[in-house]
Amino acid sequence: MPLGRLIEITTPEFEKYKNDCLHPCIRHIANGFMGHKWWMVQSPFYARNNRIENPILYYSDDEEAPMNWIPLGVINETPTKGFNSDPSIYYENDTLWVFWREFETPFCDANNVSMATVGVFTTDGITFSKPKIYLKQNEISEDTEQCPILIKRNNNYIFYASHYQYSPERKNIGISIWEGSSLHIPDFKHIETISIKSTYVCDKFKQLKIGKSLYFFPKPLKHNFWHFDLIEYNNKLYMISVAEWSDNIILSVSENYRHFKSFQKPLINSHYSENYSGYRQYYYKPTGYIDKGILHLYYTTNDKNDFNWNRLFYSKVNLYTKYSSI
Repeated sequence: MPLGRLIEITTPEFEKYKNDCLHPCIRHIANGFMGHKWWMVQSPFYARNNRIENPILYYSDDEEAPMNWIPLGVINETPTKGFNSDPSIYYENDTLWVFWREFETPFCDANNVSMATVGVFTTDGITFSKPKIYLKQNEISEDTEQCPILIKRNNNYIFYASHYQYSPERKNIGISIWEGSSLHIPDFKHIETISIKSTYVCDKFKQLKIGKSLYFFPKPLKHNFWHFDLIEYNNKLYMISVAEWSDNIILSVSENYRHFKSFQKPLINSHYSENYSGYRQYYYKPTGYIDKGILHLYYTTNDKNDFNWNRLFYSKVNLYTKYSSI
């Protein structure tokens, strides 16, 4: 796929956040919330500085495929120690929820946990509830709540998260499933982890010199499930995920909201896109929505002239054309 359209994102306190955008989560609210139908939360990460990785809330009044995002404010400021990360949003019953992760912050210490998914809600877009813990764990050598995304199914709330093992080696375990019955009185429990069959795409190229000639052969590259987003469409749950090595974004689909089938053909491939962009892109968090068989894909990648700057791009994908089995 050719290079997507660049979306200019502004942040409060430019000197602190540098208009950086790393971890977006976009949601469409059909009837609107506070008069706005598009909402986004994102966390900057300029120069890999986790001290600015705070959830920032935005809205857009564009009719579709929003490109103009207005910052509403920073939901949780930099803690005195530790850091925030991985924000997401959820809407239900005229209430907007904002979730994010905290790692070894004073709030974690006060609740005797090392890591926690924290959430607040608002009914007016101005005032927010006090933060509550939704997911929590103490074992930092294994993370079962990375990039938490909330879905409601059959009157049950489900958090999906990326499950990673960090010791003795770093590797993906699968999709972690947490279930609960209430958002106001969180009672989420880690139910299970669903393994994901490894997907391989030809992205890297191996050089082989034969005589005086240099040949390039495709080298399969494993797509390790990293950060992701979920989209409900036509009674199926679609997942868009980025590889741990940041070079591909792939599409997966589930009919039972548990087990996912991943398509080998990537939505975005950095080796292919390099022919259009003129530089190597490193993708991070994808998000988006599906309308009439069209995936409106938003994803972040590094800037061509400033590798430290993470920027938001948009691409449109016809799922029926690209994935005929859908």
